[in-house]
Parts: sequence; C-alpha cells; structure tokens
Amino acid sequence: MRPAQYYGVLHNAAKRRLIRLRTLANDAVISRRNNLFFSSNQLVSFVTLELHTLVANFFRAYYLSIVLGPRTEGGIRITCDPAIRVYEDAIDAAMKACKNKQWVKAAGGKTWSRYDEPKWHETDTLLRSCLEISSTNYGTVVTALSIPTGMFEHLTIFRNFFAHRNESTSYRASQIAIASYSIYSESMPVNILLTPAYGRPQELIFDWIDDANNAFDLLCA
Repeated sequence: MRPAQYYGVLHNAAKRRLIRLRTLANDAVISRRNNLFFSSNQLVSFVTLELHTLVANFFRAYYLSIVLGPRTEGGIRITCDPAIRVYEDAIDAAMKACKNKQWVKAAGGKTWSRYDEPKWHETDTLLRSCLEISSTNYGTVVTALSIPTGMFEHLTIFRNFFAHRNESTSYRASQIAIASYSIYSESMPVNILLTPAYGRPQELIFDWIDDANNAFDLLCA
C-alpha cells in the first residue's frame, strides 16, 4: 500500500481487501460447520495474517501520506511540520519518537531500512509519529484509535500463533480468549476466532474485521 495525496485512495484499497478477507472468513465458518477442519484452519490462518499485514501497511502509508499534504474524504487538507519534506524525514521522525535509543545511537543521520522501522501494526507507533511531526490530523488519529476494541493488540497475538504455532503462542491466544471474550480458554486459536465473543451475534474474526474497517473510516473521513 502506497502513500497517496487523497485519503480516499488508501481507504478504497483497504476496503477492497477487507471485503475479500470477510468473504474468506465466511468460507472458514462454513468449512467449520461442515467439519472441514483443514480448510477452516487454512482460511483463518490466511485471514489473520493478511488482516495484521493490512493494518500495518495502512498505518504506514497513512502516516507517510502526510508528507504529501493529503486531503481527507471530507476535503480537509492535512499538513505537518514544514521541516518534514520527504518520506525519509517522516521515517526519521518516527524513529525518533518510537525507537529513540536507536535513533540517538545513529546521531548524524541515517537512511533507515524497513527492518529498522517501528512496528506499524501498533497504534502507539502512529500516534507518536503523528505527534512528532505536528500533524494537523493528530486529534482524528487519537479518536480513530480510541474505538473500544482489543483487536489491535490481540490480532498480533493470534498472528504470532499462526506464524509460529507453538505451545507458548497457543497459550497466549487461549488466555486472551477467556479474559477478553469469554470464549472457552482451551479452544484452539482457529476455533476461538470462529466463535462469537460473549453477547456478540457474529464470530470474533468478523468483529475484528469490522473494527479495522471502523478505524480506517474514522482516519480517512
């Protein structure tokens, strides 16, 4: 996902991917009901990994777009510190805000690699970075990332399970399930995501897709 001068471009790209992920998640639900565990496992793994990547890439592109003086879907132009002129300046500012020890150690300037950059899937990275460059949409970012959801944090825990599939990552996922969603703690992570949280009408994975969509809506409005 690339930076854009109009946030509607980012928003539309993200929405298309979310629609695709929701379709695949629905296929996973159907597979589970038909006792096709291999299929449901494969689909949920893909959806979780892709949703995590989408959030990270969207936040990064959203932030870097600020350098371009983008307009929101409502027509408001976003500006920042005039010293931030190119993407490299914005990344350096993000490093200063989020990985200050590494930034100080590299005093004198450095071209940062993508590997060096902060964890863009973490909401704190976008918040700190926007504050660092005095972005005029900082208040919007605060509001959008304050929606009542544990998705941003918990998605990473489940992503780590599907990426590594070991006892430790499985345990962390099961603990989140019972503590935050009242879902049987000994369920497999795949089944957790295909189970509704207490009092919810749809499976947890759909709630997370909707939460990401709501955040993107607010950021781009």
